This record gives sequence, structure tokens and C-alpha cells, in this order.
Amino acid sequence: MTASSTAGAASGPYDTEADAFAEVRDIYTGHAKHGVMRARNLDLLLRACADHGVELGDYDRAVLRRLAAGPPETAQVLASLIARAALPPGGVPRPERA
Repeated sequence: MTASSTAGAASGPYDTEADAFAEVRDIYTGHAKHGVMRARNLDLLLRACADHGVELGDYDRAVLRRLAAGPPETAQVLASLIARAALPPGGVPRPERA
């Protein structure tokens, strides 16, 4: 799993923190500025939900904001779980309906 922060793609499963780090390496490049890492983590989580049709309530967003305060690897694993949960058994993407 060595793509850069692609919440839309179902990556994982991850066996180690290093596996997840490979996916979010680019988030660390902007961490020197205050709030950038948290904002990018939150964007990763919100995009994963939006890309997979997950409707969010206010409390859901509050929880995602708290999770976004953690390391990018945590956000990536959660985004990947959301993406993989949207796949049918066997991992083949579902065809889009018109």
C-alpha cells in the first residue's frame, strides 16, 4: 500500500503502523504549520465518508474532528475501513447505478 492519501480507494488491510504511514507520508510534510495536519486528517476522513455515501450528523462530525487530532495513520486506517466496508464481499467494487 504505497499510494498517497487516497481515501477514495480501498487500501489496506494494514498489518503495521508503517504500512499505514506509507499512505499518509504527504500529510507529514505540511505538519510544521499549526493546524495543517489536523485539517488534512479531517479532510481525509470527510472525503472517505462523502465518497462512500456515508451520511454524517453533527455528533459524527465532532467525533471525526477528535480523531483528526490524532496521527495521520489513524485517520488513514479509518478512511480505509470506510472504503473497504463499501465494497461487496470479495472486494470487487460495486457498479454505479444510473
